[in-house]
Amino acid sequence: MKTEKIIVKFLNHEANIHELEVLDDWLRTGKNQKQFNALVRADYFAQFSMDYYDLNAAKKKVKADIKRRKQAKARRLVWSTSVAASIGFILFFAFHFKTQNQPIDLEVTSVKNEPAIIPGADKAILTLGNGNQVILEKGSTYEDSQVSSSGDKITYKKEDNKAQNIQVNQLSVPRGGQFYLVLADGTEVWLNSESKIKYPTKFIKGAKREVELLYGEAFFKVTSSEVNYGSSFNVVNRFQKIQVLGTEFNVKAYSDDDTIRTTLLEGSVEISKDGISKKLSPNQQSEITRESMAINIKDVDAQQEIAWMRGLFSFNDEPLESIMESLSRWYNVDIVFEEAAKKNHTFTGIVERSESIYDLLKLIESTSNNQLKFTTDEETIVIK
Repeated sequence: MKTEKIIVKFLNHEANIHELEVLDDWLRTGKNQKQFNALVRADYFAQFSMDYYDLNAAKKKVKADIKRRKQAKARRLVWSTSVAASIGFILFFAFHFKTQNQPIDLEVTSVKNEPAIIPGADKAILTLGNGNQVILEKGSTYEDSQVSSSGDKITYKKEDNKAQNIQVNQLSVPRGGQFYLVLADGTEVWLNSESKIKYPTKFIKGAKREVELLYGEAFFKVTSSEVNYGSSFNVVNRFQKIQVLGTEFNVKAYSDDDTIRTTLLEGSVEISKDGISKKLSPNQQSEITRESMAINIKDVDAQQEIAWMRGLFSFNDEPLESIMESLSRWYNVDIVFEEAAKKNHTFTGIVERSESIYDLLKLIESTSNNQLKFTTDEETIVIK
């Protein structure tokens, strides 16, 4: 189980003894404490109405829970699932709304008129080199001489690396979707909602490997040049080129966003635009705007930036406008703000992407001290 989910279970008092021991071991590494800091800050905001929290106290709580669970192990080997059922927002461990830096009390209110808005799922449209399109979704399969799909992922076959029969395919993920792609060289690509990528069906031995992220967000786990006859790997779009040898990174380049963000998880990449190049180190992010020639670099928590591919929304002092953009893409709904000023309200929290949007809207409502109200139909959310 991913560490983020164990932390969520710990904060909801659901973690079993094995999960607590995993968390305890994980916290022994200094670099993990920064990530723990970011993930649990919201929980302490909500519980204690503070602008800070005591990390050492949180670590002591993990150890105390381990000791308590070990003492109870003889009486109860499995943590009761009824506990989870009794928690109203089991998968939302916290949200914190800031109004002039003043903490507020949490009181959940209801969202009226709840039509069928459902979370996203694995689905995409494959456009073949001849222009034919194949719908990929749960329960469907597709296979030809170069590719196969089980409905939740698509995998290209490793062939003889010769130039013959190379086609250029495109994979489009609509709003309300996500998809997993394995290229012919073994490179893995996770595509977020409303994204589109263009790539060859195979790569020529020793030649540069290149794909184009036309728009959207994608996480790349690139196979090393060492196992690809020294071939480098490039990810390009209209505004930048990323050159890598073998690494893991995230690119966020939505067509309606003025800024393109590239976040490096492992390895090293070089970002280029208009003759300017800069290298990224792990836990760094580059920002490029459409109008500027500059490449700005900043330190970030890369794990938080890629929470989406692990099935989580992760918001850290993020404006409501940005949060609603993410929800719009995943739940396939339009967003309308009746007052522009409400776009700037900031929230911090983590929630699983598989959960109902109504629970999230209720939680945002309640933590806004009734300054925000939501109305919904099957296609639109209105923020009042």
